[in-house]
This record gives sequence, structure tokens and C-alpha cells, in this order.
Amino acid sequence: METLVNDRLLQDSNTRESNVSTPTPSTSTEFIDTVKSRQPRRSINVSGPVQPYHARLKNFWYPVAFSADLKDDTMVPIDCFEEPWVIFRGKDGKPGCVQNTCAHRACPLHLGSINEGRIQCPYHGWEYSTDGKCKKMPSTRLLNVKIRALPCFEQEGMIWIWPGDDPPAANLPSLLPPSGFQIHAEIVMELPVEHGLLLDNLLDLAHAPFTHTSTFAKGWSVPSLVKFLTPASGLQGYWDPYPIDMEFRPPCMVLSTIGISKPGKLEGQNTRECSTHLHQLHVCLPSSRQKTRLLYRMSLDFAPVLKHVPFIQYLWRHFAEKVLNEDLRLVLGQQERMLNGANVWNWPVSYDKLGVRYRLWRDAVEQGSKRLPFEKSA
Repeated sequence: METLVNDRLLQDSNTRESNVSTPTPSTSTEFIDTVKSRQPRRSINVSGPVQPYHARLKNFWYPVAFSADLKDDTMVPIDCFEEPWVIFRGKDGKPGCVQNTCAHRACPLHLGSINEGRIQCPYHGWEYSTDGKCKKMPSTRLLNVKIRALPCFEQEGMIWIWPGDDPPAANLPSLLPPSGFQIHAEIVMELPVEHGLLLDNLLDLAHAPFTHTSTFAKGWSVPSLVKFLTPASGLQGYWDPYPIDMEFRPPCMVLSTIGISKPGKLEGQNTRECSTHLHQLHVCLPSSRQKTRLLYRMSLDFAPVLKHVPFIQYLWRHFAEKVLNEDLRLVLGQQERMLNGANVWNWPVSYDKLGVRYRLWRDAVEQGSKRLPFEKSA
């Protein structure tokens, strides 16, 4: 699915004007009719308890950790699709991902330690290599024991796993910021929300002047009309009037490039008209049906000296958590009502376009379709 989206977010205005479709009508009724006219489909219904994840959604490469957080003698326990895993480096320094459960007595392996590139169970000392094979059994005869291991790969400062049953795809998508940016912060958070609800939130910017009034949207005026302009079949585009380019990258990533502009001066500006920019990567790993592992990477194309300011990571984390908490209280409320039967996509309007397309993409993957529902026939 990586070929469906562009690696480059910043495009010149001429390219944009030639590629984008005419903005959808502003009323919700007209928008729904427009979407239906492109291809018959059922309405979006995201309500009730979250259903078990379909096996097809697992057949993607998922970023699960930053390389900097995985030292030679450390382990990173994660949950992915409601299964416990643990990541560690083998003797060759390459990462591996194995089931976080000892084959002997089901003890969590991450409570143990790393011994010569093998993960040692803290209960009886059984040791496993990155391929899941038990290489050592103290005090007993060595048996042919193996626990499940996932395909695991390291690229561009991130650790990736393939949790699906299909053979892994040959290539991993690039998640690096555009040329000219330097990475300033990499933050991991565990959030008590289903990952789809978090993606819905991240793909929506129209809420900013109402939700983020004490952080990045402080001083933003409320425009009379908010639009998200995108190619007819794309999963990326740009906001109007906000100077932000945004993209959903399957299966669970959101990339955005934000033009830094003065509060109250947003109208009519796009990212190219701004001299400085913030680039963000959000990875929403589906830990369970009500838990998300969020990987956040922040990059800037200005002030490189900030990277060397002592304790600047704590400042970035504080700000990221403050922004996220403004969203989290709302999304948690949505989740509570969704679990009780409310449809969180009950009445989509024009500025919901990217979130709607994410939901249609997800439905299409789970149904085994090779063509996105909003794509036009050739």
C-alpha cells in the first residue's frame, strides 16, 4: 500500500493546483451524496465494542520502537494486536522480536536480562536467540524448544516488525523528514485509546482552534470554512487555511509538515509561504482494542543549535504531552460513548475527508479489496 502515497509532502503550488480535486461541498448531506456517487458503499459506522482485528490488517510492516531506545543490553516489551512481544539485539547487534512468554512456565521474558545477545528468562534461566530458539536450559537436558519470532528489521532509526502471516513485503516505507530537517525529539507514549480513534484525531485539524487553545493553536482565529484539499484518490493533501501538509501512510502513520506562522496570520498562507517548518511523525501502533503505543518524532528546519541545549528533550516531551492531553480527554470521551453504541462517524462533513478516507482504506483492507473505495475506475 506504500505506493498509494507520495514520499514528498512539500509540493509547489502549481503542482497542487493541477492535482487536487474540487473541494467537496461544505454541507454534510452534500458531502455524503458526493462520496456515494463515486462508488456505492455502506455508511461509515464506528460504534460499539471494538471488534477483533482482522488478520489482513497485520500484513504490514509496523514501526514499534526507536533505535536509540534499544541498547545492546536492554529489552523493549511491546503489545501488538493484543499479543505480547519483546525486542532485543542479538550478538550481531541486529534487532529481533520474540514472543514475550517463556516456553517453559509462561514467565514474561522482559523481566529477565540479556546474556551474550540472548534473552534470559528470570525464572529458570532459559535463554532465547532473536530467532526464538532456546539455546540454553540450565540444570536440565537441552530440548528442541522454540518460541514464536516475528520478522524484524531496522531502518532509518526505527525498529520494524511484521506481525502478519503473509510473507513480509520486500521494502519498508521511508519515514524520515524531508531534506533540510533535523530530528530534535523522539518520544514514546502508551495511551488508553483504540488506535483508530487516535488516527481519526490526528488526521483532523479543524478542531485545533477549539481544542488546542493553550498550546500550538493559541491565538488562531476560527475560519468561516475549513477545507482539506487532496488528489481524487490520495491519502495526502493540505489544509486551507492552515499552513499544514498532511498524509496518512498505511498502516498507522501520520506525517505532517507545519509552516510556522504568527498567530492570527494563518489565512491564505501555505507551507511554502512560511520560512520555517515543523515536521511531525505520529505512529499509532495497535497494542490492543483499547490501547495504543504512540511513537512521536519531531523535526525542525531551523534552529539546529536547539539539539544541543541541555535537557531540551524534557521540554519537548512536556509540550508534546500537553498537546496530546488536550486531545486525549476528548478521544477518551468518544471511546466511552462508542463502546456504549454511539457512532463516532455519525455525521461527516467536508473537512473530515482525510479521516473518512482512512476509515475507507481500513475497511477495504479488512474486506480484501485491492482498490480503495474512493478511487475512480480507470
